[in-house]
Amino acid sequence: MAETDIDIYGGHSQANPAATQAIQNNYYGLPVPIQKTTGARIVVVLGAGVDTASGFSAPDSLVPKITEWLETDEGKAVDAALRKQLRRLTFNYGKYVDGAIERLAHDLDRERETICSRITQELTQNGSLDDSQRKMGLLIIHLFRKVTGVKERAVIDEETEELIREVTGIDPTDETIIDFSRVIYTKTFEGIVRHILHTSLRDAEHPILRHVYTGLLDIGHLLAQHFYGFFTDKSSTVKSYLYIAWTLWAYLVHEEQQMAAAHENGDAGPVYNQLRGKGQLQVVTFNYTTLAEAVSPSAVYFNGNLTDYVDIENKNDLRVDDIHTLDLPRFFQERLASELSLEGDRIAIPIPSFLPPLRLKPVITDKYVTVWYRTAEAIAHAERILILGHSLRSGDAFFCDMLRANRRAEILIIGRNIEKTCQDVCITFQQSANRYTPITVQGHPARKYDNRITAIGADLKEIDLAEWLD
Repeated sequence: MAETDIDIYGGHSQANPAATQAIQNNYYGLPVPIQKTTGARIVVVLGAGVDTASGFSAPDSLVPKITEWLETDEGKAVDAALRKQLRRLTFNYGKYVDGAIERLAHDLDRERETICSRITQELTQNGSLDDSQRKMGLLIIHLFRKVTGVKERAVIDEETEELIREVTGIDPTDETIIDFSRVIYTKTFEGIVRHILHTSLRDAEHPILRHVYTGLLDIGHLLAQHFYGFFTDKSSTVKSYLYIAWTLWAYLVHEEQQMAAAHENGDAGPVYNQLRGKGQLQVVTFNYTTLAEAVSPSAVYFNGNLTDYVDIENKNDLRVDDIHTLDLPRFFQERLASELSLEGDRIAIPIPSFLPPLRLKPVITDKYVTVWYRTAEAIAHAERILILGHSLRSGDAFFCDMLRANRRAEILIIGRNIEKTCQDVCITFQQSANRYTPITVQGHPARKYDNRITAIGADLKEIDLAEWLD
């Protein structure tokens, strides 16, 4: 046999060098790459602000909204069906809200200045506030600032500290002359605070009061807190997670049904309307609603959606075909009741495909591996990335790593608060807070960093995206 007829490549069995990379990977036992699904130059990232601009509830108002909805006939039927399946369930939204109010009423120090700052900004920037709303804002600021004033006047400043040493020889070890940990607020003050908090929860859309409960009733934190029950195998925590996740899912489905009925003409809101028919771009959404898929069929749902759910015990992917016509009480009374089983010979734990905000991302279904791969590929090859209504700082660290990996793309971030948006830019993209050029974009204040990152302070309803989508 001729020498050219035998080629053992140095004594090692190898795949033919002319074989495709997929064939070679398969031969060596390496993972076959997922087929590249996008070659889009432009990636558009959608956050909660996009759905809020379309008329959906803001994330920080979801707990009071769900609590209110559970008092309707539809909500009561869903609640009853869930509690029938989740025997000995201890979680209750009412108790959770009351507990949060008690904590804030007794411990204002952590939230007081943040609340005052946000309300002051609302009073300054929102010209549509009526007289009663402005007076409510002023009352909260006056009360909370009085507490701050008392504490500031009790601080031992440097001059006083030096006089104490010279006159008495005592070296001060305390920062104030009053121990505020033992100060008791009067019943009048606590009553006012409770009234404000209860009122804010009954009126989730109040432009002033929404700043009071922001962060106090975080649905994402609530989900994350109870998701750990799956790791510790604590049944009471698992049941609470199932109840919270499914009532959130049910309320969002209810809200989307209401929005669909109100906009039969296909109006999807200011951002979605501009994305419709733009097939040359890739949409990545952090929202759960079906709006992204409706205007862009290739949209990637980074953290799950309303139409998919998964039995995490048996690794089965499940789907709701048309949420717009879904009878919610019937779904919980019949379909979910037959699928869910926490006791006996057959264990099945179906949960919505939502991913709670955890530092380490759990893979609750294999679909997420493909979703995250597609997202990473799209961002890695993008020449321009638009980030709309999404807070990077409080968002997904895994996703932010993907953004940082692309050091070439032009990046535009649009948010209502320019200062907060710029803080997101500096933290996420490791930019110096003082190294930027102030510019104006479509009449709105903006800042440019590193000759490729632009932060724009504007309401999404006021921006024309056309110049960046082509």
